[in-house]
Amino acid sequence: MKWFYLLLLAWIVTGCVAAATPTPTPVILVHASSATQPWLVDMYPCAEKYGIALEMVSPAAADISLRLGESANLSVPAFQLGNDEILVVTQPQTGMSSLTFDQVRAIYSGQITNWNEIGGSNLPIDVWTYASGEDIRQIFDPVVLKGLRVIPSARVAMSAQHMSDNVGTNPGAIGFLPRRWKAGNTHETLLITTTPVLAYTKAEPNDNLEKVLACLQK
Repeated sequence: MKWFYLLLLAWIVTGCVAAATPTPTPVILVHASSATQPWLVDMYPCAEKYGIALEMVSPAAADISLRLGESANLSVPAFQLGNDEILVVTQPQTGMSSLTFDQVRAIYSGQITNWNEIGGSNLPIDVWTYASGEDIRQIFDPVVLKGLRVIPSARVAMSAQHMSDNVGTNPGAIGFLPRRWKAGNTHETLLITTTPVLAYTKAEPNDNLEKVLACLQK
């Protein structure tokens, strides 16, 4: 019977010891405009440093949203992560080493339609822009167009990556990008402006958000 009592004692001891419950990994829900997506390269290591996972979601569901410049329609906490430059870029076959604000304004409003009108190659100008709701478009239009409308034939890039790919491959193309997206076969022809990169939160950030924001701002 001794073995029976030993088994009974082991069962009682095992039943009294609560199983350790693993601590769930905290998750931050993130949205980044296409223009600010390169900043996620810095955000992931910051989150990993504190054992925090990031999940990309829609703007409405996000705990934190990254965008270029201030939004007039938001009244939530905002934190500056740094700055980025907005550049006018062209496909190298345009034959233009640089452009002026007046030239870019005339191109985007349809007053200039061939590069040879301003000393470039004999190529029709292929104008690229973004949807009107994109943060980078909201910076470009007031600074460059100053109330003029973009030419109706302008092609709309779905993202900064789409803009970079198409301007780099289509002869005669012109577009605009954040400097962090400047890559490949695009040629910088004009620095438009420097704009803040902001992180918006739904409310005052909790401890996890504060840690990630502080890391990004270093």
